[in-house]
Formats: sequence, C-alpha cells, structure tokens
Amino acid sequence: MVPRPPLVALFASLVVSLAPLRVVWAKPQEDSPLDPRLVLMVSEFQANWQRAWRDSEDYRRMRMPYNDFNERHVYVYCYEEMYRDRSPSNPVVQGFGVAPPQYVLIRSKRPSRSWCPSWSLAKSNLDVDDESAWRDGALRPSLRASVATQRDSLVVALAAALAKDSSSGWIAGQLVRFRVDARDFDAALQAASRCRALAWWCAGLSGYAHAKNNETLAADSAFGRMRAAMPDSLRCAWEDASLLLRTDQLTAYRKFNCRARDSVNAQIWWLADPLFREAGNARWVEQEVRRMDIALRKSVTQDERFSFDEQRGGDAVAEVLARYGWPSYTAWHGVAKDRNISYQSLEINRNASPPSPPYTSLEYAPGRISSIPEWRAVAFPYTATATDWALGGTDSSGAPNTSWWSQEHFWPGYRIVPLPKGQTVTVRRQSHVDVVAALELAHPAQLRRDATYDVLLLSTTAPGNVDSISRGATRSGGAIRLRGPIKSNPTVLAIEAVEQPARELAARTRFGFTPPPPLSAILENEIAVSDIAVLTPRTPSELEAPTDSLLQHLYPRLSLSSRERRITLYWESYGTQPRDSASIVLRVVPANDPGFLQRVGTAVGMVTDPTRGIEVRFRDQDARTGKTTLVGPVPAQMRALSLDLAALKPGRYTLDISMSLRDGRAASRQTVVELLP
Repeated sequence: MVPRPPLVALFASLVVSLAPLRVVWAKPQEDSPLDPRLVLMVSEFQANWQRAWRDSEDYRRMRMPYNDFNERHVYVYCYEEMYRDRSPSNPVVQGFGVAPPQYVLIRSKRPSRSWCPSWSLAKSNLDVDDESAWRDGALRPSLRASVATQRDSLVVALAAALAKDSSSGWIAGQLVRFRVDARDFDAALQAASRCRALAWWCAGLSGYAHAKNNETLAADSAFGRMRAAMPDSLRCAWEDASLLLRTDQLTAYRKFNCRARDSVNAQIWWLADPLFREAGNARWVEQEVRRMDIALRKSVTQDERFSFDEQRGGDAVAEVLARYGWPSYTAWHGVAKDRNISYQSLEINRNASPPSPPYTSLEYAPGRISSIPEWRAVAFPYTATATDWALGGTDSSGAPNTSWWSQEHFWPGYRIVPLPKGQTVTVRRQSHVDVVAALELAHPAQLRRDATYDVLLLSTTAPGNVDSISRGATRSGGAIRLRGPIKSNPTVLAIEAVEQPARELAARTRFGFTPPPPLSAILENEIAVSDIAVLTPRTPSELEAPTDSLLQHLYPRLSLSSRERRITLYWESYGTQPRDSASIVLRVVPANDPGFLQRVGTAVGMVTDPTRGIEVRFRDQDARTGKTTLVGPVPAQMRALSLDLAALKPGRYTLDISMSLRDGRAASRQTVVELLP
C-alpha cells in the first residue's frame, strides 16, 4: 500500500487564511469571525476528498500503459531549470528528454515551482469523467458516494452558519462552492440569494451558480451587476486581462490606465464572444467563473489538491486557472515521485518554494478554442479581417489540433470551427442598403458529418448590440446565400452556422464591414458604382433584362476552380439617367501588379495575349450587356455581363469596372478573384 501523509498534516496545509479574505472580500467590520469548527470541517472534507482522489489515481496508475505514464514526466516534473532550452532541436541541460513543441511553463514568483498545462496525454483514462464539468469526476465511481455524503454533512453545517450570519462572504462563498461541486445548482442559487455580504460578492456568487448550471444569459446579467457594484480599484484588478494576452497584445494593453481599461476590456470581451447569435457572452462568463474559482480557493489557501499559498507557488496555479480554466484531468504520479520532485527542486535551487505535493499534470480535453482576437481587431474592429480570429481548435482535417497551444483557451460547450472565406456585396436603395453574403459550409469538420445547419447573418456595432439581418439553412458542404437590410454604419459582420438539432458543431466567420450610405445620401450630379458581384453562369435571357434577383446566384467564394472559368458579373450604377450614354471598361489584370493595366483586348473582345489579362470596352447601347433601370429620386441601373476567364493562367486577378460620362463624371469599383489550377 502506498504510504500517505497523516490527516493532521493535511489539515495543517488546509488552514484558512483569514487576513487576505478581509482584504479581498469585505471591510473588517463586515466579516464576522469564523467558527474554528467550521473551518476545520472544510479542511477535513478537502483532506478526505484528496485521499479518495489519491486512491483513484493509485488505481489508475497501476492500469495505465507505460507510454502514457512516461509521457507525463515532462509535465509533472515542471520547474524552469529542467529545460533551459525547450526547443525541439536542441539538447536539454538535464531531465527526461526534449520538451514537446507545445510545452508551456507557467512560472511562480517562487523559484522552482511552476506548472505545465497540456492537452490530455492518456489515450484512455479509467473510471474518470471531465472534472472541469464535475469536480468529483476525478474520483473513481465507487468512491463518489462516500465523498458526496461527507460533502452533504459539510453543506448542512455551512447552511446553518449562513442562516445565523448572512453577512459572512466566506460562509456564503463556501456554501455556494460546495453546492455547485455537488451539482445541486438550485440550492447553490438559493444560498447565493441569502448572501448579505458585499453586494458585488453576492452577485458574483449568483453568476457563478448560474454559469455552472449552463445558464449563460442569467450568469452574464449577474456578473454585470457584480462588476457595476465593485469599487473602481477592485474592478481594475479583478477585470485585468493581462494574463490572457500575448506579449504584442500586452504591450498595447498596458498603455491604458486603470480607468481606460474598462472600455478596452469591454471591447476585448465583445469581440471574444464565441457566437453573437447566443444571448449572453459565454467567453466573458467563463472568465468570471475562473476568477470566482480562484477567489473561493484562495480564501482557504489550499483546496482539495492545489496550494494557493504564494510561498508554495499558488500564483502559478492561479495563472493556469485564469488562462485555461479548470483542467479536464489531473494526473498524479504517487508519493515517491512527490518526494523525488521536492528533492530535485531543492537540489537545483536552495531558494525554491517549500514542497507542495501532490505534484500533478494539468490536462485539458482537446477541441477548445482561443476566441480573443488580434490586437488590431480590438483597436480597429470595423476594419478587422476574418483571420484576426484564429480559433485554432482543429487541424486541416477537421480533427482536434493537439499541436496547437495558445495564451488562453476555453471550451464553449461545443466545437466551433472557422467558415471559409465567402463573398459579400452590397446594393444601395433609396432609403436603405442591402447586404448579400454567400459562402460554403465546407470546413473539414463539417464535411466529416452530414448535418443541417441553421445559418444567421448578423451585424454588431458594440457589446450587446446585435442585429439579425437574414437567416437560412443548408447541409454540410452546401452553399448558403443570405440577404437583408443593413444600417449604413461601420460594423462587425458575422455569419454563424449551428448544427441542428444536435448543436455539437458550430462554424463562424466575422470581419469588419463598412456599408455605403443609401441612395438618398448621394449628392447632386454624383455617380457611383456598386460592389462587383461574381455570379454563377446565367442564361442569355437573364442577362437581357438583369435584376437584383440575380444575386441569389452569388458565388460562395472568390476562388474559382478550373471548371469554373465562365462567370457572370453583376453590378449597379447610381446617379446615371437612362438617357445617359455611359462608357464602361472592364479590365481583368494580375492582382500582383495592380498598376499594370495593359490593354490586350479590343471592343469586340479579341485579344493578342489573353494569358496576361482581359480588357472589354462597351457603351450602354452595346447588345452584349443588359441594363434595367430602377426608377427613383436617384436612379439605379442594374447591369450584368457574361465573362469567360478560361484563357487566363492560374493566379489572383483584379476585376476593375470603370464608368465615365461625356460630361466628365466617372466612377469605378474593383474586386479580386483567384483562379485555381
């Protein structure tokens, strides 16, 4: 039998630290002295929980394949001196070999105490559930009932204590925490409602309980009340996003003072919202849950396994939880390894932190995403591109990507993958603007499963301000075309597809977008050209009298295969009268040389070197192009033209349409297409 430290030693390590409690939660006069017997009950339960967990890990370790066990050494033996150079191509100073490419070492302020979070390392875990969803999932099923009974006794005592002293933030917090750990969410909410401590803390407990019960909107509302009730200085420290930002992002973030960061934080969380279509911001709610978890556990210095005492490296484990949340699985190598790690750590650095077993790996189920965008999107959201949101949860085949690791990540409850780049155009009308978007649901993760998707086209201009523009449905691999009115303000445009009815997979794209103003804003004598829409080939009859209904044939992408060289172009001109005779020039030139507009064609389309580009000139009376006038205070003339690109070499090309009138007025518009081999 593996020897274990006596319970007395465990109790000593679990003693509640009351001084930090009063600094963080309440003024001294608002917190009653705690009953030592209650403190001891909490410590005793956590010690017993740890013993059950150690028994569970002993059992699993005996049945674990050697390779799984050995792979964890790099992550369990986690302190900086073990890997001075962690790049895969260089030797290490000492240790078990070269660290993996995604090796991340989160350092404590205390030497030689660090944590190395990773993706799940075992091919299979015996008798274990994801403990980020249920803390007792870390225990073997045969041990869970006795632990639950012990927790019930503790909860009864905490509830009785809260009934006597509802102003105690510590009692209310621990009662909510243990109710949540028991998955009794209704009782946790009732406990939070009885809290009469500081208003922000009680609101936070309510948000914590709602979030753990997957009630994102209610949690978002409660955490909003918490943030509003916080003193400025406390809110500044609590909401600090520094740990979640890469070095380049952090440099920009730190230029803002505490007061200015309120608006910066709001911008970050608005753009980090995983799906705008869902009420409540799941990413921000998750971060508030992490902060509550840390606060609840710091108030007792050590929880069931982890020491939050900074002398023992508690700042590092708190950083792990802040950046990645609670791990899915925590593996332990046993008492002998604990002693070995403590010895090696002290041998390397005599100023190391005191031993703080158990030493474990912190492992996360793959499929998580990173939703905080690049800093340029935070600073200039209305010019952001789709690539400013990396997500990063899947590889090129659509499977979870275990070679990727980011500064922060989280699990939104289902997989979210990026949508391929599509095509988005606008057309202007007298009092409004229509946006038309087309793309394919062709991410490899979608192609691997046949499903129907509910697709929304959305516009958002600020946190909580989301407009639904259009809705449709299509199946995996299918194309979707969505059209609807949009306000003529800079916005973030989003297309979000959610699998129905399972909701196990979602896909999205978002980018900054500035629609033009409606036709009523056009100045007298001003003319303009709309976006150029690339359509699937249309019939001659459709081109004779084109209308904007042709936009339902918008290509779902602007990269065309070798079988898609024949296309139709649709565009509109504004401010020209039917009697005007406009001169129109269409040029197709290599996009890598936009200044080169070599004329290689003639008015009838004959070319000397069609592989270099195409130029077509015509006037309104030319029979090869159709025109339909939409009558109004500012006329809109709808135009369409068939175009064959078969003679062009593969590459990126700029399509340029220029229009000029005899009186000198002119306008033009461009788009870029890619011809694939």
